[in-house]
Amino acid sequence: MTLKGVVLFPEAMLPLRIFENRYQKMLQDILKSERMFAVFAEREISSPDEELNEPPFEVGTIGLVRVSKQNPDGTSFVMLQGVSRIRARSIVQESPYRILETEALSTIKVAEKLEIRERIFDALVQNHKLGGDVTQDVLDYLSTLEDDIAFVDLAAFTLCKSTVRKQAMLEVQRLHKRAEMLFDDIMQDNLQLSLRGKCTDENQDAENDRN
Repeated sequence: MTLKGVVLFPEAMLPLRIFENRYQKMLQDILKSERMFAVFAEREISSPDEELNEPPFEVGTIGLVRVSKQNPDGTSFVMLQGVSRIRARSIVQESPYRILETEALSTIKVAEKLEIRERIFDALVQNHKLGGDVTQDVLDYLSTLEDDIAFVDLAAFTLCKSTVRKQAMLEVQRLHKRAEMLFDDIMQDNLQLSLRGKCTDENQDAENDRN
């Protein structure tokens, strides 16, 4: 599936409503076999001469259908869990649905322990205290993850707001680089939240002075 504004990471859960005929056919076929299909984010058309409809980014994620429920109107609800990054090599067919030739794209972990992980978690705690998007449930769940790759990927999937930035993180193979990108984004968000809170406090003080 090539979806606009959707970037799936390994381990992440993605709810989908399947309503197009091509994807209904795809779902029927994969449920009879390995129950897996890939999700690629749709990139913006780069030029008026672009011939490919729904051009995908080069890197996507293959996922496993954990839940599939057909609705009375013929549509289906699917819960897809990301399994592994993949790189598209070529488009094999477009009809009845798109099939790509792909290759695995593994994460490169250069050290046994991800040193920046504690700093990321501290930044997430700060984001929660500042009233950001990080909830206590997110903190509780991330704190249980022993695997550094899953920790970074799920934090990025849950918290990164920009599709382009999220796609860039998906494409980075080196874990420490991906983690640094995530940390920078959280700290930037925390800075904006802190400044916003400071401005609010100053406005309240000014209002109190007038009173």
